[in-house]
Amino acid sequence: MLEYVPIPAIIIGSFLYAWWRKAYFTQVMVIANFFIFIYMFALDYSGSQFFFPMLEAFTFQPLLFGRPEYLHTVFTSMFMHVHPFHLIGNVLVLYLIGLPLEERIGSRNWLTIYLASGIAATLLYFIFNPQSAAYLLGASGAIYGIGGALLVLYPRDRIPMFLGPFFTTRAPVWAAVGIMFVMETILVAMAVDDGTAHIAHIGGIVCGVFLAPAIVKKAVEKRRAGLDFELMRRMVVKPEDGALLDKIEMETEPDIRKAWLDFFLKEAARCPKCRRRLGESYQKSGESPGVPGKKINCQCGESYDIWK
Repeated sequence: MLEYVPIPAIIIGSFLYAWWRKAYFTQVMVIANFFIFIYMFALDYSGSQFFFPMLEAFTFQPLLFGRPEYLHTVFTSMFMHVHPFHLIGNVLVLYLIGLPLEERIGSRNWLTIYLASGIAATLLYFIFNPQSAAYLLGASGAIYGIGGALLVLYPRDRIPMFLGPFFTTRAPVWAAVGIMFVMETILVAMAVDDGTAHIAHIGGIVCGVFLAPAIVKKAVEKRRAGLDFELMRRMVVKPEDGALLDKIEMETEPDIRKAWLDFFLKEAARCPKCRRRLGESYQKSGESPGVPGKKINCQCGESYDIWK
């Protein structure tokens, strides 16, 4: 029975490590998937008799899902991969789209979307294939959920991503993730049977699209309550400065939000009265203007309190 221990140990250990070290879950999930694949590959390569029992114990099979002892496979199947290309493709896309989203919405919100999307993807596959004995495994359902969340929250952001056969460091999210969604929809509509659970991908991305705004809205409302955005919008002159203020309003990660707020107050904000740049005095002193309770002073004599 000891042969069954490593997989749950890696999964649980990865969550505990991320919580303890305050690490990005994106990076931790990538590492956990690699370790589990290496363990399964070692069992297969060595001809171990435990390989197939292990595969059955931790991989989702719709036909067995009604049994209580297989309920956990809805979760554990997200960490199982069938071959190296399957693994590398998944973790590469996970890293490229997962890290930008986690930096913006925070690790707790990110993990909620990731796990919920992965489970939703699996359950949707089960609904359409309840009698299937095929193994459903891989993190792609959860990854599509992360993609859907990034698409609905930050469609105009630019991220490193493959657009077809081409790699670009400045791909707009609406194109990078939108293409993935359109392709999966077409494949499902055409009922393509290529060994990939395309319907599960649809379940993941739809879950991410609908779940992300609800989760992020609560976090945004908590942080929005502390700042006077109506006042700050009167400090905007250029359209791009208004877009930056929109990012500050939507941002849920405290450190990133503070950095953008400091940049806005130093480089973009203008005095609503004289239109002089408010950040001139802060650039000379090196002080941070985005400090709660501290007023923003203009050289014309006006002062503004952006904190409610």
